[in-house]
Amino acid sequence: MGVREFDLDDIIDPKLRDRMRKARAHTTLRSGKQLNFYITSHSFPSISLTGSKCSLNCKHCGGILLERLIPCKSPKSLISMAQKLMGHGAKGLLITGGCDKKGKVPVPAMSDAIRTIKDTTDLIVVAHTGFINEKEAQILKQSGLDGVGFDVVGDMETVQRVYGLTVSEHDYISSLKALSNAGLRLFPHICVGLDGGKLSGELHALSMIKECQVSTVVITGLMPLRGTPFSRVKPDPVDFARVIIKAVEMFPETPITLGCARSLGQSRELIDHLAIESGVENIAIPTRYAIEYAQYHGYRMQSYGTCCGVPPSKNTRIHKPLYGGRI
Repeated sequence: MGVREFDLDDIIDPKLRDRMRKARAHTTLRSGKQLNFYITSHSFPSISLTGSKCSLNCKHCGGILLERLIPCKSPKSLISMAQKLMGHGAKGLLITGGCDKKGKVPVPAMSDAIRTIKDTTDLIVVAHTGFINEKEAQILKQSGLDGVGFDVVGDMETVQRVYGLTVSEHDYISSLKALSNAGLRLFPHICVGLDGGKLSGELHALSMIKECQVSTVVITGLMPLRGTPFSRVKPDPVDFARVIIKAVEMFPETPITLGCARSLGQSRELIDHLAIESGVENIAIPTRYAIEYAQYHGYRMQSYGTCCGVPPSKNTRIHKPLYGGRI
């Protein structure tokens, strides 16, 4: 028996469908018919260094996402929480938080605490830094930080409209190069539909990271969060395919990842389907539909209990089936 499937030929124009097939074929040739699923939950929780506070109050978030995270505002509390989480079986943690008015998250100020965590635990520690300079990047490298996720926006008018920040493309590229030159594992994020649901610079954002050494390119999407100006906005799922296909074409030797932030309901299922057919190797928090589709079409699947920016490892492998299915 087959599974319910979306008919992509009814959704996508022939030229894009042809590029999609080529992108999937390239990924399969390079790494086999393999899909890695990432499930964080209690094994890789997120910590906010600013609690629910963010100076930007961006239109797509409004600080709501921060309210769901574990608050740790001091080095002492961060160290204590890390040790507690390891005692409860966590494999690692994501350090993030709200931005200041310059788009920076205060991760460098926690470098000594990160060093202590790395010296006294086995936890994997990654972070979202926001904009960063070379000195700060070097400090984080010395702290033992295992990787950095960095949001890249390819249209500066979108940055102004959504984040309320006046920055240049050079500011983004400078931060990317600082992280890359410091030797930190870099996994940039590109958000599909950030500009009120429509494409606006996502493809250009890919070109902005082209000269940097990256471990994976993470494609996320605007989430319709209740209480924000974009609460009723969902990006076109086909736009995810457009961005993922371009990413596979531009980064032929780099795994492409579908990140955890992406729409809801049937739109999320369709996005997962399109992502698989467009050549992603990794999917964070897959839908049941994605697993059943991949299973039916003969993909080898493995699941990991970390942030999707962390490379697969036998030490972080999850052996319990997702949704009761095979992994």
